[in-house]
Amino acid sequence: MSRHNFLIHNINEKIARSLPYEGIVVDLGCGGSPYKQHILDSAEQYIGVDWENSQHDQSNVDIFANLCERLPFSSDYADTVTSFQVLEHLPEPDFFISECFRILKNRGSIFITVPFMWHIHEEPHDYFRYTKYGLEYLFRKNGFVDIEIRENMGFWQMWILKFNYHTMRFSFGFLKFLWIPIWWIGQTAAPIMDKYDRHPQETGSYTVLGKKP
Repeated sequence: MSRHNFLIHNINEKIARSLPYEGIVVDLGCGGSPYKQHILDSAEQYIGVDWENSQHDQSNVDIFANLCERLPFSSDYADTVTSFQVLEHLPEPDFFISECFRILKNRGSIFITVPFMWHIHEEPHDYFRYTKYGLEYLFRKNGFVDIEIRENMGFWQMWILKFNYHTMRFSFGFLKFLWIPIWWIGQTAAPIMDKYDRHPQETGSYTVLGKKP
């Protein structure tokens, strides 16, 4: 693998495969719906929702909607709500989380991934970074229970990814061939290093799991 960021794609793919989707799943900010098939391995129905002006592939979008406004679903509609790496791009996160709560059925599940120590991206629509305590506050404030917040990586994976994204600036022409082995070694070694030297306060992103009572 010659990419500077195959590690984050592997991490996100592993998270998506691990979540217990059920029933009707509404994927908010779905983009190209990269995890649709994983979701349908256990869910009955998948509905991809995204903003019409999204920078991502929209070929798999089922419903276009502004995620900062009332969602086009009735209350108690979905069994599962997902949103992968979207919350940081929403200027009104509190309202968005309240809408997720509204459209979920009782005992429905929410699964959110969101960056923490990560570079600004898709600017100017990149508004927030959240600590685990801020996430717990927002979700509890909006009625969610059984909240679990998981660090998706430790210091070494976070640091290697930041290093690799930064050095992409210097990978033009023949220099790229110098960086490729460095990127590969770092991304291969970092998960092993995190396994033995995990620091819970140093992470690139979080996964939030919660329930509507």
